[in-house]
Amino acid sequence: MFKLIRRPLRPFYRSAALAFVWSNRRDLMRWASFAKRAATTTTRPSAADLKSEARVRLSVSLDPILRRDAALKDLRVRDGVVTLQSPVGWANRGIAVTRLEQINGIESVHTTSDLGAADARHPVTEMSYLSAARAAS
Repeated sequence: MFKLIRRPLRPFYRSAALAFVWSNRRDLMRWASFAKRAATTTTRPSAADLKSEARVRLSVSLDPILRRDAALKDLRVRDGVVTLQSPVGWANRGIAVTRLEQINGIESVHTTSDLGAADARHPVTEMSYLSAARAAS
């Protein structure tokens, strides 16, 4: 009996899943890039930074404004400092800074435009963790 009811609903389930993926595509891509970077041994940040970044990403994912914001490209956490990759004059900058500074373990929140013109032209890359690890050792 359950199969008779479930079988006609399969196209609906697929459509609902596709609609969910499409409406949250930016957030899913940010999580995918984080997972890829965390899985790669050469670009993997420290365990504390991974935990902090996961908490920050979860906070962004749970916020309805930041989750769907197309201007927020990616974010990184290093030693308690969050760097948001976003354009100059980002409209939701204030919202992001106030919400992310409330997370335990986060000292400050910056955007790439805050870091100066040179850093804004060259956004945060995977190699930043690798070069920091080499400099520390």
